Amino acid sequence: MTPMVEREPTVWPHVLPMMSFLLLIEIGGRISDDDSFGMLAVRVVVPLALLVFFWWRGDYPELRFRVTGMTVADAALGTILAAAWIGPFLLFPALRPTIGDSAFDPAMAGQSLIPLVLSLRMLGYAVVTPWMEELFMRSFVMRFADTYADGGDFQDVPIARFTWHSFAVVMVVFLATHLMWEWPVMFVWSLITMLWFYYRKDIFALIVVHAFTNGAILIAAIFFSDSFPAGDGTMLPLWFLV
Repeated sequence: MTPMVEREPTVWPHVLPMMSFLLLIEIGGRISDDDSFGMLAVRVVVPLALLVFFWWRGDYPELRFRVTGMTVADAALGTILAAAWIGPFLLFPALRPTIGDSAFDPAMAGQSLIPLVLSLRMLGYAVVTPWMEELFMRSFVMRFADTYADGGDFQDVPIARFTWHSFAVVMVVFLATHLMWEWPVMFVWSLITMLWFYYRKDIFALIVVHAFTNGAILIAAIFFSDSFPAGDGTMLPLWFLV
């Protein structure tokens, strides 16, 4: 059971995991390829440790890990949205980024460690990122947007309360934290998941949606890379998606 301890409200439990992740991405972009596997591990371990620590302290009272019949619907929606994310890049080559050094390399630590690399990537992509990002975006940013002007405590705002202001802020921040070539699919994903959030009113439900979207995209990259024509006579690797 998570201990519930009275303490002054603070934004750090919701902000620090995300900020550490973004900082580590920035650092990772400046190191050599020889250190990429180590940085992959650090990008998983550091945010996960922070999330577990803050959750254990009771800093996420809005988060309840409850599996119900609707959790199946959350998982199904996430899987459908993964297909909606991948599909445009298969159908419209102009949407694809220039595939180069930025694409994920499952052999970054050598052929023998590919299973370990992919396991770490799955843990980070389908567990840590959804947990971290949903707490930051839809628990913190969404509620903070409605309390910033008057200096109120964002935790006093009910989860999934609709205002045009918070809706617009979350949509913009979601886009701003992704690459420009992802914006068309990110906009659709963000819009649909926002509507689902207003319906479900449950952070865990959105973590499940997000987890199944990311997990399905990574599974597609693992099993279906080089299965579709790229349009130039070659086959299309899907690692740029993850």
